[in-house]
Amino acid sequence: MIRYGSARVRGDAAPLSVDEVALRVKNLLDYDETLAHLVVEGELTDFKRHVSGHVYFVLKGRSASLPCVMFRGDAAGMLLWPAVGDRVVVSGSVRLYEARGVVQIYARKMYPLGLGAAARAKEELRLRLEKEGLFAAARKRPLPRYPQRVACVTSDTGAAVQDVIRQFRARFPAAELIVVPCLVQGVHAAESAALALRRASALPGVEAVLLVRGGGAKEDLNPFDDEELVREVARCPAPVVCGVGHEVDWSLCDLAADRREPTPTAAATSVFPDRMRELSALAECSRLLHMHADHGLRDEKQNLAGREETMRHFLRRLLENAAQRLDDLDEKTTYHVGAELRLMNGRLDECERSLENLSPAALARRGYSLVMSGGEPLLSSAQARCGDVLSVQMLDGTVTGRVDSVEPRGVDVRDAHIQRRRIHDGL
Repeated sequence: MIRYGSARVRGDAAPLSVDEVALRVKNLLDYDETLAHLVVEGELTDFKRHVSGHVYFVLKGRSASLPCVMFRGDAAGMLLWPAVGDRVVVSGSVRLYEARGVVQIYARKMYPLGLGAAARAKEELRLRLEKEGLFAAARKRPLPRYPQRVACVTSDTGAAVQDVIRQFRARFPAAELIVVPCLVQGVHAAESAALALRRASALPGVEAVLLVRGGGAKEDLNPFDDEELVREVARCPAPVVCGVGHEVDWSLCDLAADRREPTPTAAATSVFPDRMRELSALAECSRLLHMHADHGLRDEKQNLAGREETMRHFLRRLLENAAQRLDDLDEKTTYHVGAELRLMNGRLDECERSLENLSPAALARRGYSLVMSGGEPLLSSAQARCGDVLSVQMLDGTVTGRVDSVEPRGVDVRDAHIQRRRIHDGL
């Protein structure tokens, strides 16, 4: 009889399932710090875009190949520049695709290596961003004349930051310079610079931002052609001055910035005014202001003197005319007053003559006298009785007598009464 026993591996426990093996491999990969934050260089092969938006490609080395995938969210900003045969640098992580049991690279970023690929990528990105209007001259903003706070995004250990600090201290130390450090070279430089740019723009009171880097090989300046960094430059709320590389170098960040300068030193010079030149200009302005003020005062004094003379002449003529008018009024007043006085004098003479004619003295000189009886004027013979005591008032005295007889003549009593009133009023 043949017996078949269960196969057992010497010294091991029960066999592992496929899922358990896959899990162990996955854990090994996930907890490997190097593989979790991988930067790998290789030749690009089998590049294709899926309708879902994901990108699949293979990185090839000398004797090995690694499949790679870049998901739609990361691939959306990737250009059409990758071509089979290009050497690229990919950043991401290595993980196990459990469904197929494939170890592959999950790429987040891809950068070209070599002048041809880099130039092709740069040109394609430039055309796309230019079409969006990201480089339009209308978007460029003026720099502040006298900035109070400026941020500088660069490496805090490179020569560029020293150049900026030197220009700041020499030209306009009254302002405040804040250095926001970042990487300016390597695979993660673009991401680091974009993050630093966001931090710089978030600082309160920042009026301008410097994005600078010293010179180097053309490949070293590739991070400044990264789309994320270029867009961050364009959306920065403060004006951005870009000074990257040497004078002959240019980057897409230069095109997106509000101002491009060839070097970090030139970038700092454009932001910080020359205090000595400004002070000299202020002194010249002060001199010109005093000179124009003196000229203006002299002209105003001459103008006031001329106006004063004109006013005096005008007032003199006005006073002369007023004096002449007063003389005319005086003559007219004198004439009218004289005429009025003559008229009044004539009326007074008439009244005087009338009074003179009506006065008792005049009547007395014509032989009339006032006869009084019992203290009352005697106007009619009918009022007299024999034996009455009469007093006759004459011009020079009074004569008293007694009535011996009365001889009426038939005179109207009313006329006698009127005559009595006239005599009484005269007295």
